[in-house]
Amino acid sequence: MKTMKKKLKEFRLKLKHFYHQTLLKHHDFSIISNNCWGTRTYQKYGLPYASPFQSLFIFAPDYMRLMRDFSIDKLQISHFIEHENSKYKTQLIAQNLFETSYPIGILHNDIELHFLHYKTPEDAQDKWNRRVKRINANKLIFKFSDGNLSTETLIREFDALEHKNKICFTSKPYAGCKNVIYMSRFKNNDAVDLEWKYDSKYCNIHKFINSIKVKSHSKH
Repeated sequence: MKTMKKKLKEFRLKLKHFYHQTLLKHHDFSIISNNCWGTRTYQKYGLPYASPFQSLFIFAPDYMRLMRDFSIDKLQISHFIEHENSKYKTQLIAQNLFETSYPIGILHNDIELHFLHYKTPEDAQDKWNRRVKRINANKLIFKFSDGNLSTETLIREFDALEHKNKICFTSKPYAGCKNVIYMSRFKNNDAVDLEWKYDSKYCNIHKFINSIKVKSHSKH
């Protein structure tokens, strides 16, 4: 049986989720994120994952390859590779991730999905496939950030993409970029970190979600 303390904790969490959900006009949006920001945002609002981009990260050059020609039909994992065969091997070593045992899936155009919080390729593949089917093509949110080999060129390219509903968190300001949120907390860092933990200090997330430009029909 659950202890009273655990029940109270669960009740408070449900109450918190209920409150956050009342702030939203949309509850069925799909976040295409380069890291765990999407995961944490769904968790904050107590919403189901309507996107496969959960508990993983994508190096910035690959994320932009995905963005340049984004299509739900192309979100099929062709195979998995060992860390030894990653084109980002040097970076994995630098970030102390090379020896970490997690699956790396490959999409079209050699895009690497680093399933950091999954133990096996089978688990990653299963959850990815199930969540791809949940994507709402009419309510897409595209999220990017600096770090993981991001550059000013890539950030400005992301900002200029024709995709609607974009947001990008950075550790320094980028003049002229409409979709960039500068997080001064990280001004002495090379990149933002755990941006989901501090985003509300710099922007109104539920207002951003409520401002989603909804497509009138699905285009895959």
